[in-house]
Amino acid sequence: MLGDPNGFAHDNVVYNALKDVHGSAESSAELLGRITNDLTVTEPVRHEMAAKVANQLAATAEATQRTLETRAKDHMAACESVMGSRFVPDPVRTPIYMRCLDWVAREAQNGDGGYTNIREAVTEDPDFALTMYNHSWRLMGLPEDVVLGFKEKVVAKFAPEALEHIESSTKLDRLAKRYPGFIAKVHASFYSPLELAKLRTRVEV
Repeated sequence: MLGDPNGFAHDNVVYNALKDVHGSAESSAELLGRITNDLTVTEPVRHEMAAKVANQLAATAEATQRTLETRAKDHMAACESVMGSRFVPDPVRTPIYMRCLDWVAREAQNGDGGYTNIREAVTEDPDFALTMYNHSWRLMGLPEDVVLGFKEKVVAKFAPEALEHIESSTKLDRLAKRYPGFIAKVHASFYSPLELAKLRTRVEV
C-alpha cells in the first residue's frame, strides 16, 4: 500500500521517503505491541499513548505523500519542457509543413493504406512529425482519436523520455492517492476516541 522503495531506486528522493515511512510503520507496530502489553497503565492512558504513535506515523506518511505529489509534478514539468523544445516548428520550413499537411489530408482519403503511409511518414520524417504534432485534426481530414494516436507515436519516436516522465508521474500520483486511506486506517486501528474521551475525567494531584 505504501509502495516498494526498490521500485524507485533510481530516484533517491522518492526512495528515501518510502524507506522513511516503511521504517516508521514498522517501529510504530512494534511500539504499539509494547503499549498493548503494558500492564502498568489504564486503558484510556494506553489509547492516549497509541494516539501519539499514530500521529507520528501519520505525520511521516503525510510528508511522504507530499514528496510523491511533488515528484509527480516535477516529472510532468520535465515532460512539458521536453515537448516544448523538441516539437518547435522552424518558421523557415513552414512551406514544407504545409506540403506535408496536404499530403496527409490526401492520404487520409485512402483508408487503411493511407493510414499506414501516414504512420510511416510521421515516425520516420521529422518534418512530417512536426506537422502531425502541431496541427489540428480538422486540417488533416482524420478523426480526432486517430490523430491523437499518431501524435503518441511521434512522441514515442522523437521524444521517448517525455513518455517516461509521463509514466513516472502517473505511477507516483497513483501511489500518493493511497496515502489518505492508509492514514485514516492508522487512526482507526491504533486507538479509540471513546477511550480518549475518558481522559477528561483524570484527576491530577
